[in-house]
Amino acid sequence: MSQAALPDGTRFVLPDNASRRAELRGALRELYQRWGYDLVELPSLERYDPAHPRASQSFKLADRDSSVLSLRADFTPALAHLVRAAHPAVAGGARRPLRYQYAGTVWHAINPELARTREFTQVGIELIGVSNARADAELIHLARESVRTVGLDPRVEVGNPGFVRAAFEAAEVPLALRDAVADAIDRKDRSDLSRLLEPLELSRESTDGLLSIPDLYGGAEVLERARADLPWPRTARELERLEGVLAEFEDASELMLDLSMARRLSYYTGVTFRAYTPDFGQPLLGGGRYDGALLPAAAGFSLGLERLLRAVARRRSATEPDPLVLALDDGAARRLRKAGVRVLRSLERDAEAARLEARELGVPFLLVGGRIEPLDPHGGDARNVQPLQALLDGAPEASA
Repeated sequence: MSQAALPDGTRFVLPDNASRRAELRGALRELYQRWGYDLVELPSLERYDPAHPRASQSFKLADRDSSVLSLRADFTPALAHLVRAAHPAVAGGARRPLRYQYAGTVWHAINPELARTREFTQVGIELIGVSNARADAELIHLARESVRTVGLDPRVEVGNPGFVRAAFEAAEVPLALRDAVADAIDRKDRSDLSRLLEPLELSRESTDGLLSIPDLYGGAEVLERARADLPWPRTARELERLEGVLAEFEDASELMLDLSMARRLSYYTGVTFRAYTPDFGQPLLGGGRYDGALLPAAAGFSLGLERLLRAVARRRSATEPDPLVLALDDGAARRLRKAGVRVLRSLERDAEAARLEARELGVPFLLVGGRIEPLDPHGGDARNVQPLQALLDGAPEASA
C-alpha cells in the first residue's frame, strides 16, 4: 500500500518512531501511576452528540439501524460518561477524589490542507470529585513533571479565565461580545481589543482595566499589578484563588502567571495552565478546571504525543543514538541484550558478509568471536567500543 493510498491526514509509523512513542507513553504512564492515577480504557466509537465540545470536528458514521455514531474526538467527555456510569454519586456532586489516566487515538474531521494530521494520540489525566487549591496544584505539578519525565525542561504558564470573566461582569461587557473580546485578550492583541471596546462606551476605569489584561504576565508580582489595574471585588476573589494554588508549591520558580488566558471562557471555570519547553514554540500540554461543564467537580490536562515527540526529537538530535550491534555470536548477543543493548542477529554465516549486511543496515558495530568491532574504526563510533566490550565481558564498567 503506497503512502498516496492513505486517507489525507493519516500516516504510517515506522519502527524507530513507534519505539519512541511507546517509550514516552510508558514513562508518562509510570509517572501518573505513582501518583495514584489509574489507567482506564474508553471506547473509540461514541454516539454522536451535537452538544459534544468537538461535535463540529467529529467523524460521523451511520450504524446499521441508521443511528449516528462518531469516532472519539476527545477523551474528556468520554471519561465523564464513565464516571456517570461507574460512580453516579460523584457525578451527582458527592465529594470523593477519582484519579484516572488515559492514552489512545482521537480523530478530528478537519481540512487536511490546513492541518497535517487528522488522527492524534492523546495522553492525559483527570482528577474528579474535588475542587480546591490542592487539587489544582497537584495537576499543575504533574504537568510540570510530565515535561521533565520525557527529558525536557518545563515552563508552566498558569492563568484563571474566571478572572477575565469577573472583569467582564464588573465592566459590564455585553454578553454577545464577550467571546470576541476574550479571544483578543487571549491572543494579547491590544489593537483588536481596543477596537472591540471602543464602541461599548464603558467607563474609563473599565476600559483601562480590560486593556491592561494582555500585559499581566510574569511572576507573583503580577497579582499586585492586577489588583491595582482592576480594583473590583469580583476580580479580587479570582486572584485569591490563584494565590491559594501558588501557596501549595514549595518551589514555584518554573511557574509563570498569565492572566490573559481566556480560551474557552464558557468551558473553563477555574485555574488553567499550559506547559512549554524552551526553544519549542508550541505548548506541549494544556488543561484546567471545568467544574459544571461535564461534571460537578473536575479538572485535568492532556497532551498530544506527536507534538511531544517533535520537541523530544529536537533535544535528542544533538545527542548520539543508542548503540546498535549486529551479531554473529548468539551467546554473546544474549549477554548484551540482557545488559540493555539493542542487538540484531546477523542473517549471514561469515564475518565479511556480516560486515556488508551491517553497512547496508546502517549498524555501527559487529559482534563476532566475542569481540565488538567498529565498522568505522576512524569515526566517532570507535570510542564506544570499550564500554560495549566491558558490558560483554562482565567487567565492573558494565554497571556504570
